[in-house]
Amino acid sequence: MNSMTGFGRGIVTTEAGSFQVEIKTVNTRYCDITIKSPKQFNIFEDKVRRLIQSAFQRGKIEVSILYKESGEQEKDLSMNRALCGQIKQFLVEEGFYADVKEVPLSAIMSISSDWITVEEPPTDEEAIGRALEEATKLAIDGVLTMRAKEGIAMKADIAKRLEGIETLFAYMESRRDVALAHHEERLLQRIQTMLDKVGVDFQEERFMQEVAILSDKVDISEEIARFASHVVQLKEILEEEGPIGRKLDFLLQEMNREVNTMGSKGNEITIVDTVVQLKVELEKVREQIQNIE
Repeated sequence: MNSMTGFGRGIVTTEAGSFQVEIKTVNTRYCDITIKSPKQFNIFEDKVRRLIQSAFQRGKIEVSILYKESGEQEKDLSMNRALCGQIKQFLVEEGFYADVKEVPLSAIMSISSDWITVEEPPTDEEAIGRALEEATKLAIDGVLTMRAKEGIAMKADIAKRLEGIETLFAYMESRRDVALAHHEERLLQRIQTMLDKVGVDFQEERFMQEVAILSDKVDISEEIARFASHVVQLKEILEEEGPIGRKLDFLLQEMNREVNTMGSKGNEITIVDTVVQLKVELEKVREQIQNIE
């Protein structure tokens, strides 16, 4: 079980310079990848994206590619002497200087720098691609390690929450028959009072049938059975390998639905109070599940 929150950094140094890839992930419903890189590395973004997609199923993933040029690289300088001469002549003709020999470099540069060019050394795209791939894999490993570590902590927290949920659920289950008996007793008393007021004879068999029908509307036996089954399923899913976040999210929705139904049917204060506590604990579990891949 992995969290969707993580960070990793990979640095690879070559003769051309230092390549750094940083990956930051946070929770989101789908896999959303954003890559920021220097312009000259745009051609490698698809390759980086494929590596990311193969490693992560869900999460908002921000990738940052940084490059620091090596100071050892030699660059070729070339000068357009004709253009340089034209600029000097222009400055003399305009009266700024008396002779072309007096024109300083700063004056020439203030007019134009196009007369001198810096030629970058030839780019080895294959070597750059390998360096970026290696740096990306290192960053991915860092993210996976962090996500796995946080996933262990989240799993322990959810397991602890489940223990509390099971305790509350067991108490609610123990009160089910008592609550139903109290409901039937109150119902009998109310109906008997009404019959006495209108002077209608008490017909026990039919009377008990009606009570049973009305009591069935507040019986939470089915909801209890389904909720218990969901708890077992949740525990099993927590032990599965791979992405389980969506499964857990769906299952928790079902558990909340059963608890809400119990609350609407509940006719005893102890059951209503327990429903409130269950909803609080389920919400805490839901918050954790939102960050599970």
